[in-house]
Amino acid sequence: MDERCAVPHRPANAIGKAIVVIAGPALAALIPMAVTPALPALSAAFGHVPDGTFFAQMVMAAPAAMVMLGAPAGGALSERFGRRKVILIALLLFLVSGIFPVISPNAGGLIASRLILGIAGGVILTTSFSMAGDYGDHTRERILGFAGAGAAFCAIVGMVLGGLLVDALGWRGPFVLYLIALPVLLLSIFVIDNHKQVHSRVAEGTMPVRAQIPIFGLTCLLTIGLFMPGIQGPFLLRANGITSATTIGAVLSTYSFTAACAAASYGTLRRALSANSVLALAAFCLGAGAAIFAVAHSIPGALAGCIVTGIGAGLVEPVTMSLVLSRSHPGIRQRCVGLLLASVFLGQFLNPVVLSPLRAMFDEHGAFAIVGMVLVGFAALILWRGFDARASRGRALGASEN
Repeated sequence: MDERCAVPHRPANAIGKAIVVIAGPALAALIPMAVTPALPALSAAFGHVPDGTFFAQMVMAAPAAMVMLGAPAGGALSERFGRRKVILIALLLFLVSGIFPVISPNAGGLIASRLILGIAGGVILTTSFSMAGDYGDHTRERILGFAGAGAAFCAIVGMVLGGLLVDALGWRGPFVLYLIALPVLLLSIFVIDNHKQVHSRVAEGTMPVRAQIPIFGLTCLLTIGLFMPGIQGPFLLRANGITSATTIGAVLSTYSFTAACAAASYGTLRRALSANSVLALAAFCLGAGAAIFAVAHSIPGALAGCIVTGIGAGLVEPVTMSLVLSRSHPGIRQRCVGLLLASVFLGQFLNPVVLSPLRAMFDEHGAFAIVGMVLVGFAALILWRGFDARASRGRALGASEN
């Protein structure tokens, strides 16, 4: 295979592979969201453990740390064993560990299955996203946009169906939703080929892994802003006197819906704007949305903040993933995708860590204002400097290493 390894514009089993690429992030979105409606029931069912509420929260949150580990591990495993074997095993583990709590009556088995689910989810994310690199530019942009939209819509649907299943079947009910991995697994068996990895580290026109570190770092920063409505929003709404959980959930759901619509439009947007411009737009919307939250003291203001932030949130993952895929040689593509996804989950983890002291010093509104100013500043910096210069240096470095 030639070192330059031109990417085919229509790979074999193109439609089936595209479905798997889109399904991967959707499955990962179900990991926390499907369980969220069951938290009170879980807490009551495991009231015999020292802290039932904390245990229920850990059931939802524990997989996130494993996803952060599984994503880069999936890249390394795919390079060593090929993506077909890796994604099939990951999908099987996802299916088994996902539905295991339906038959597991003990706390230890429940937590263990959730940890395995997180690792499998991270591997699925890396391998599915890396397959998007098999497509030509315009097709890849559309697929990545639909993948982001699918994840957002799946999160919404998962929460709704999860609540219905809790009412019908008790706390075990939502775990049935992980059966959706079965048709994805069956499809993958037939459409994913035994991909032969390219063992050269880098090729001319692409960037080595370390040259992509600025993209990883920026992604982590943007992800901190991306999770402002979901993690910090309920506290700001409560500070504004909005205490109804139903009202808070309805307000924040507009964020997820807007993010899904923005992600779905990414492919069309990329035909009019460069990747660098879309990245700057995403950073600006995240910052502007946080600033709107900072001055909002009513439900309409919070809705406006959710909508503007949602536009930026829907664009972050497709554009950063596209940048990494377009500048990574197939031999290191899985590794780069895994590190990018680890950056996303690191940003999610860092959001409460970074915001906690800001809230203590400036209250909720002040914390949102500071985050908004920082992100708008980075949007201006992206427009001014961009990644073009770094890409040129990365290609020169790659050529010298090659």
